[in-house]
Amino acid sequence: MTQAAPARQWAPLIPLIALGWGSSFLFIELALRSFSPSQVGFGRLVVGTLVLWSVVAIGRRRPTLTRKDVLAVGFVGLFMSGIPLVLIPMAQQHVTSILASMLNATTPLWTAFFVALLIPAERIGRAQLVGLLIGVAGIAILVGVWNVAEFSALGVVLMLAGTACYGIGGTLSRRLLARLDESHAVLSATQIATSAVILAPFALASGSPEPGAFALDSVALWGVIALGVAGTSFAYMGYWRLVKLAGATTASSVTYLTPVVGTFLGVLVLGERLHWNEAAGAVVVLVGVWLAGRQPRAAATEAVTPTRTSS
Repeated sequence: MTQAAPARQWAPLIPLIALGWGSSFLFIELALRSFSPSQVGFGRLVVGTLVLWSVVAIGRRRPTLTRKDVLAVGFVGLFMSGIPLVLIPMAQQHVTSILASMLNATTPLWTAFFVALLIPAERIGRAQLVGLLIGVAGIAILVGVWNVAEFSALGVVLMLAGTACYGIGGTLSRRLLARLDESHAVLSATQIATSAVILAPFALASGSPEPGAFALDSVALWGVIALGVAGTSFAYMGYWRLVKLAGATTASSVTYLTPVVGTFLGVLVLGERLHWNEAAGAVVVLVGVWLAGRQPRAAATEAVTPTRTSS
């Protein structure tokens, strides 16, 4: 078993990654002022592609992926960085960035569910089952199901559909990408690039952005750029480094900080209101996430793609 590096090498990465992923919901909110959801998703992928392939070039990493490998990475990317990057902006047209960031924390619950469903060798344990049930209860509290008139069912469904896609993608990565002997930088760059190609026709078909969307003083444009640089590129690479230095268990702690960052920015920057049931529900969801993530070490080492904790 590989010994974890000293905490001083990896501890600073945790708040930086949480900031990158947690701020995504703020930047999505800003980007939606001038761009459609599919354009927001496509734009951040284009920026992410440029950044990640620049990192690959600077590191002089020569990709060794075959055509079959690229297709496999692209298929996983459809669920990890394709569909959800459209669904989440669509959801944020109906729910606050605070609620979106908290619902996004359900991603590990979906991952545990689909791993148990699609990978028979990894049977769901009692703790995981209890965690999933607690997570469902947390979602109910989070959205305030007792007051249907006060929340957008469409926004909640879109948000949960996006996180479910993350869960499917994380599960598929174990089945399709485990055999690939390639650097994380190349895999990430390939995944983001293929997702950009997939979303391109949808972005073009969604009409023209608002006038002035591409002006240098456009808040929406800088929102898209920030999404691509922070959430789609550097936070993702930082997460892989954290996994390498401290292990997947320690890296999963980002799950608990991301909604905190999203909530803080939603209140401070966007002036959104935090409701008591959202805070209480988030705590219950995170307890469920913790229980659902308690799986055998041997199973945890099979994961190739990190559990996404943010948009």
